[in-house]
Amino acid sequence: MSLIQFLNILLARRWIIVTSFVTTMVVAIAVGFSLPERYTASARVLMDIIRPDPVTGQMVGGRDPRMFIRTQIELIQDFRVAADVVDRLGWPSNPAVIAAWQEETGGVGDIRRWGAQRIIDDTSASLVAGSNILEISYDAPTPEAARTIASLLRTAYIEGSLRFTTDSAGRNAEWYRNQAERALSALKAAEAAKARFERENDLVMTADGEAESAKLAYLQSVLMEAQTQRSSQAFVAAQSVSTSPVVNQLKMQLTTLSDQMEQAESTLGTAHPQYKSMASRKVLLEEQLNREIAVARAAGAAQTGASRQSVAQIEAEYEAQKAKVQSMRGVLGELAQLDREVELRRNQYQGAAAREAELRLEANVSEGQLVVLGDAIGANTPSFPKWPQIIGLSAVFGLGLGLALALAVELLARRVRSPEDLRFVSGAPVLAVISDVKASPWRDRGRRWLAKRGLAMGNLRPAE
Repeated sequence: MSLIQFLNILLARRWIIVTSFVTTMVVAIAVGFSLPERYTASARVLMDIIRPDPVTGQMVGGRDPRMFIRTQIELIQDFRVAADVVDRLGWPSNPAVIAAWQEETGGVGDIRRWGAQRIIDDTSASLVAGSNILEISYDAPTPEAARTIASLLRTAYIEGSLRFTTDSAGRNAEWYRNQAERALSALKAAEAAKARFERENDLVMTADGEAESAKLAYLQSVLMEAQTQRSSQAFVAAQSVSTSPVVNQLKMQLTTLSDQMEQAESTLGTAHPQYKSMASRKVLLEEQLNREIAVARAAGAAQTGASRQSVAQIEAEYEAQKAKVQSMRGVLGELAQLDREVELRRNQYQGAAAREAELRLEANVSEGQLVVLGDAIGANTPSFPKWPQIIGLSAVFGLGLGLALALAVELLARRVRSPEDLRFVSGAPVLAVISDVKASPWRDRGRRWLAKRGLAMGNLRPAE
């Protein structure tokens, strides 16, 4: 079939196409006017998922912010959030709402759940592109109702999000409280067992541990210090003679007197009374020097003996304490085990109590990471029905249906409307056309244009 034949068919069946188009448009417009108008309002919330939580220090969005955002979108359409809006609107006690609920459900079920489901069905949420702003949209029969419910949805969502977090923290805190109580009971039992064991075995505990073991460690440190100091004290005692100030002073006096005697001997002679006096004084100084040297040596020997006696005494005490501790090895081992048990129970209790306190603090948080952005906004023009879409789709559908009906009617009752139809059916060229139709330059010009492009007359072929 050539283009001219197709156009002739459409021209001949134009009333079918026009009727289908007009009928579809009329029906679509009538249906559009019969649909109830819907108005859309939106409220925005900023999700501050970058700032860490003030209590836990963790990022609010966690490792995957996209999952957190999807969770928040689902939370907006949760029953608890919608039911909170139902309660704020007072629907359970509104006679009109109760009548609508009874008419739709026959009074079966919960009116709060029914109202919440209606709010959920008309609610949508999405993230504003390129931002952390969550937009909550609601469709209602009036713009005022849309803005009111959108604002209530945002408030209920923020409070519900905070409540979900605090409730979860509160439940976990309660669990840790039970664990802390159990750990405290176990700690008290372990401490009582340890105290009973100490009384039964006559053990004394100090800040450094068991008294006998602490005493042994102390004696060991004292012994090591005494042994270290003994060698230095012996050296000091040996040097006490040379370092005595009296001995040194006497030596200096003898040296000076000897020099004076040598000078007096050369000038006065040994028989001079002054020289003899110096000699007598020298004898006295030498006797006094010998006495002071003997005293210094005796003091050094006494110091060395006392040091050795002190080290020996400490060693004896250490060995005795060591033997005592070794004889108590079994008892001390059991005491150490009881002490480790007490420490373990104490760590368990402290860990559970610290976690409970942290969760209690988290459960008492009064504000979350969601920030309200302005008031709910909505246009006063209905967002539904969408007339441009209705008219456009109905026009396309009407034209398509008209074309399909025109071709179907033509296939059921084919007719010859032009020389092209004869050429197509007979397979022979048409030599002339006798017609009483008034000549039209536009028609002739159109035929010549189609003939040049092989779409009419000579270049047409019958259908295979």
